[in-house]
Amino acid sequence: MTNPPVSGVPTDPFGRLVHEVAHPPFHSVLGLEAVRYQPDDGTVFIRLPGDPQLGRSRQQAFFHGGVLAAMADIAAHAAIAVQVGHPVPTVDLRMDYLRPAPLGELMAEATPLQVGRSIGRADVRIRTVGETPVLVAVARATFSTLASNALGKE
Repeated sequence: MTNPPVSGVPTDPFGRLVHEVAHPPFHSVLGLEAVRYQPDDGTVFIRLPGDPQLGRSRQQAFFHGGVLAAMADIAAHAAIAVQVGHPVPTVDLRMDYLRPAPLGELMAEATPLQVGRSIGRADVRIRTVGETPVLVAVARATFSTLASNALGKE
């Protein structure tokens, strides 16, 4: 179901993941990093380092909820885009914030649930990183997988 490769965009799954995470300028503002791709189920892992500028207040060391939503959207997008071979615009994103996310390193794990001709869906789990990871948020995202809806050139 993949499209012909775009010049300069890697065609291997991990290379595509790295491209999807690194290409948009907004992603570099967050400092996101592609970590791993699991070929058995298409799960992708994306890391977010702790940065006080991404906090919800200067008095509390927690990430702003919008940062978690962006991370979930980016991770889910990458999981689907790796499968179809092109960018996929978000149709819907649903977030559940389970607890405040401390301003340490976070890891998003996004797993494709369905990748069809017109729609793709992925689930995302965002956890703290450390000896005992804590689940801080979950999300489900839906994307248009139609190549004609891909957002411009890569």
